[in-house]
Amino acid sequence: MPTPDFLPSLSAGAHDAEQGEACVMEYVSLLAGEEWSDRPECTHPLLAHEARTTNDLLRDGDRSRLVPLIGRLFGTTEDSPELRARLRIAKARQVIALLEPSARPRALAAVERAESWIGREGTDDDVRAAFDAAMSFPIAQGELDPEHVEFHTAMSRMFPFAMTPELEAAEAYALTALVTAHRIAAGECRADCGNGPARARRMVKDLAGLVDTYDEVTGRIPHEVTADQVREMADVLS
Repeated sequence: MPTPDFLPSLSAGAHDAEQGEACVMEYVSLLAGEEWSDRPECTHPLLAHEARTTNDLLRDGDRSRLVPLIGRLFGTTEDSPELRARLRIAKARQVIALLEPSARPRALAAVERAESWIGREGTDDDVRAAFDAAMSFPIAQGELDPEHVEFHTAMSRMFPFAMTPELEAAEAYALTALVTAHRIAAGECRADCGNGPARARRMVKDLAGLVDTYDEVTGRIPHEVTADQVREMADVLS
């Protein structure tokens, strides 16, 4: 579905409402009737982060690929430790799908360990153990180009930014699985992750998969928004 011509043009970065341009999450805030923002309350923070990242990496000609997801991103307001863990695990599995087959068992073992923690109570020591396991996992060596290696290496440093007093063991081990997958991918990835626009096109599909995971965990019934429905919402807001 192309970007409707009665709404702002999709473009990279954050924008003022009067600019005539918007990122995908600013679209969501507009159509949800919220104050203009790229961090609307109607979208789960993890999904919004992935949407912003994908939006900014896509080339202008590819950004309309996000339009069919706009209607699925708002209304994703539920949250729980299990949901966050499941979303992190889904991301880990997306990275694992890019690995050389022989390298996948090591990453899948981390995923299985993370899944075993869902529904269990943990302690601060368990969270610390997950952090230590993630940070000590070796970065694989291979023959990838430097940009490719740097992408996965940079992504493997995400855990410290997620460390909060609210972090529970299930999500911590899910983060460990995701870090592990990226550290293995730094030497064993078969995709073109060093190419930002190419990676972003794949991320559109991955974002749809994360919304699928959200719907599966929460029981939300998926709702696709057509261009006509977007037009009706825009008319109401104008």
